[in-house]
Amino acid sequence: MLIAEDFLLLAVDDETGKLANVDNLGVRLAGALLADLSDARKTLLRGAPEAGATKEEREKAGDATIIVTDNAPTGHVALDAALQAVLATPDAPARKVVEAISKDAEDNLLAALIERGILEKEESKLFRMLPVTRWPAPDSSHEIALRANLVKVLVEGAEPDERTATLISLLHGSGLISSVVGKEQRKAAQDRAEEIAGSEWGVATVATQVAIAASVAAVATVGAAVAAAVIIANTKEAAEAEAAALPAAEGTPVA
Repeated sequence: MLIAEDFLLLAVDDETGKLANVDNLGVRLAGALLADLSDARKTLLRGAPEAGATKEEREKAGDATIIVTDNAPTGHVALDAALQAVLATPDAPARKVVEAISKDAEDNLLAALIERGILEKEESKLFRMLPVTRWPAPDSSHEIALRANLVKVLVEGAEPDERTATLISLLHGSGLISSVVGKEQRKAAQDRAEEIAGSEWGVATVATQVAIAASVAAVATVGAAVAAAVIIANTKEAAEAEAAALPAAEGTPVA
């Protein structure tokens, strides 16, 4: 299983089969795929901070350049698509590569999980009109074990291995932590996740840390773009309303 697949499984509600409302899910999955590419020894880095770097240096890890060292297909649709995205963005900073991977990350990962029978796709219509897609899991044994391991680390204080620390760092800030541990343990688990995400540099490889930093940077960029679009739309709407009201205020009939 890929780290990205584990992330996506945690985003699917076990009872309803629906995807959770995760902010910038595609970007977070793309960061996980970037970590998976490194784990598969498909990529190397140029310009990444060294181990033991300061917080400020680590925050710039998203500007590192990703170099493909092995372009042979892996046979995994999501991982191969991510590899092609890296090849198609030469010399681009890692955060830009994450944005490129994010466009198809969710669909490709769902397709891979369905192909292996880990998830199923069910389509229906709400009120006979609105299309609804669900992703139930025929066998939840892997996810049950995954959640149990995360609870040990996030709630019971167990030390994470590199893979688990990477997954937790990517989950941090996604809103999915509470669904893993429950509402009662949410605050403690979020604090633990923040601790792991902040100290990850000493636990993970430089490559996975760059993947985490790149996804965080991309989330911030996408979030800022959405916020700017909302502001522009609201400003335009206000200007149009003001323009429409102006003739009436001046005593001119409004058409």
